[in-house]
Amino acid sequence: MRFLAVYLILAGAMAARAAGIDRDSLLSEAPAVPDKGTVRVSGGATGTSSDQGVNNTQGQANITGTIAWTPVQNLSGDVGMYWQVGANGPSARVRYQVLSQARHGLDLSGGVRFKTVGFNPNNGEVEFLVAAGRRFGHLELVANGVFGAETGGGGGKDIEGKAFAGWRFSDDVRAGIDSRLQAEVGDEEQQTTPTRGLPLATSIRDYDLTVGPALSWIVAHDIGRALKNLQVQALVGVAQPKGTNSTSAVGVLSASVDF
Repeated sequence: MRFLAVYLILAGAMAARAAGIDRDSLLSEAPAVPDKGTVRVSGGATGTSSDQGVNNTQGQANITGTIAWTPVQNLSGDVGMYWQVGANGPSARVRYQVLSQARHGLDLSGGVRFKTVGFNPNNGEVEFLVAAGRRFGHLELVANGVFGAETGGGGGKDIEGKAFAGWRFSDDVRAGIDSRLQAEVGDEEQQTTPTRGLPLATSIRDYDLTVGPALSWIVAHDIGRALKNLQVQALVGVAQPKGTNSTSAVGVLSASVDF
């Protein structure tokens, strides 16, 4: 009996450590999907000090939100507002979890997202996503690869890499470094005028980078009968927007709740 009790305790601890990484961070996307029947509502705000973004404003702020639902096990979809330094617009995403760490030693998902505003803000975009992740005790690693193709007559293509590396202090608190890098790989948009009087070759960049330390905390469980798992996330870092020569401070704050 003692052996059985010890075995059950160890098995429960191993299952907890092998639980799927089913929550998106602020920049990278989760390699697992929530449990069947979960509805997750998220909202957030992003601020940047860039003076070369939308309408050349000194400071910018954007509000985003998504509603996600897992109607069947391993399949999740969401709709909402997608934001990247410079522009935002509606988006829709579908993901399917192919592997789980509990059974296969790795969380792995594939998905498709449609955005009305792509890497080129004048066209929409369809993105194809692969997300992988694993927990090694308290260490958590996530990597995303994304390929995007413009719609609406645009012929541009881009690739995107996202990554998160962090330490899980408990089941509710996680901190680490989150990052996103996106670059054009075909039919680059040409800029014919220099920025702020600088030579064209040195005035703009053809990639978009955001990186910084991030913290996530599930501050409450089982809020009433319907709500559960209230999570807040925050990131403070730097951004290098495409089409500029500036490096800007950026801050992101979000909250999500499950039904």
